[in-house]
Amino acid sequence: MSSRELEDMTEKLEEGIALALSGGGFRAMVFHLGALLRINEVGLLAKLTRVSSVSGGSITAAALAMSWKELQFVNGIADNLQIVVDRVRVLATTTIDVGAVIGGILLPGTISDRVASTYDRDLQALHDRVGKRRWSKDYARR
Repeated sequence: MSSRELEDMTEKLEEGIALALSGGGFRAMVFHLGALLRINEVGLLAKLTRVSSVSGGSITAAALAMSWKELQFVNGIADNLQIVVDRVRVLATTTIDVGAVIGGILLPGTISDRVASTYDRDLQALHDRVGKRRWSKDYARR
């Protein structure tokens, strides 16, 4: 990388707090919930300007993004972060690996395409259900 390219990158940097959520499947998804809870407790969640994620971290990031407008921050702390936890719990009940692997082997397309398609479908279904009803613990258990 040339010095000019480095200068260009530096000029594009923006102030703010970013959060990176790593991969690791189900365990990462659940681990990142704990991280969000702690980040919220210390008042940093409301200050996030960017979230970057992969794999299991993306599931948690998606639940956070879907919930962001509903979060009620009081003194910098979301007092209803449980809605994010509940949404991740709903998504955690979905098993997609077996169907994606079998479909990827037997049908046209790749396993990764099938996994992505299933997540798209499940996230959209969750979004549609939440959009039609007010989210609650009782609804999350259905």
